[in-house]
Amino acid sequence: MTVKDKIIIDRAWDDLRLRLELDGLLPLPLNIRHCGERSNPVIIASQVRHDRLRKFSIIRAASVAATLAICVFTVWHFTRSSNTGDGGLSVLNNEAKDATLAKMMDDGSVVYLAGLTRLQYPDCFANDKREVTLKGEAFFEIREQPSRPFFVDTDIAEVCVTGTSFKIRSDGGTSFLLSVREGEVQVTQKKNRRTVTVREGESVYLDNSQMRKDRASPTVFDEYFSRIQFRDEPLGNIAAIINLHSDSIKLAVAPEVRDRLLTFTYSNNVAEVAELICLALNLRHFRQDNIIHISNPE
Repeated sequence: MTVKDKIIIDRAWDDLRLRLELDGLLPLPLNIRHCGERSNPVIIASQVRHDRLRKFSIIRAASVAATLAICVFTVWHFTRSSNTGDGGLSVLNNEAKDATLAKMMDDGSVVYLAGLTRLQYPDCFANDKREVTLKGEAFFEIREQPSRPFFVDTDIAEVCVTGTSFKIRSDGGTSFLLSVREGEVQVTQKKNRRTVTVREGESVYLDNSQMRKDRASPTVFDEYFSRIQFRDEPLGNIAAIINLHSDSIKLAVAPEVRDRLLTFTYSNNVAEVAELICLALNLRHFRQDNIIHISNPE
């Protein structure tokens, strides 16, 4: 055995001995065995273990306190980021061609994505503005907030509104079409920074060489609402979106079940949808006049 091997083995034995002492598995630490005759080795060993355990408890408490401090800072930082709009970005894709994908965003605005469409949006909008990025085709119902304009960025144009409803079709950097159902929208062409205001009932068409305004047909918006799909959407948001498109029966969801998530497709039959929702989530419903109430079972 070489000297180096002996040093390694001795160090390993010392580490094992220290672990056994800390766990209280040795009757006496080695440095206690040769105490004077008047000393009580059991009392001395017990005191040593007590001191070591006390030090270990202090170290563990300090570690727990540091961990809690990190957690508190993380929660504070996340809350602060959410309040200032510095949170993460989410991406919504609709690959289906037979139903629009509806999503209610942080501010209460709703977007309906047509097939083969991608939307990037923040989990929490900033305090001074709301910004999303669109590739494809979508209809927007924007919650009016004059102090927080809503921006839609596309390949060809930038859109700015404070509260209105409109559709956009952006075809991969080759053309852009916007039609306004309510309110007015400002459209800025990226190539030459030319801006045009599009009002209710109007459309604007852009490509790399021209900008053309025209009248919009009222029926161009109906296609988005014939079949609406929801994907992991809170029940409260689903009810709010359905109520936007129902002239007769409305849904009222109890507060304790508003955050329940659901994925399904809606086809303009509110009473049938309420029954299916309750079956899927084990809830109850009853109708009072033209309102269907949904809540936990009694």
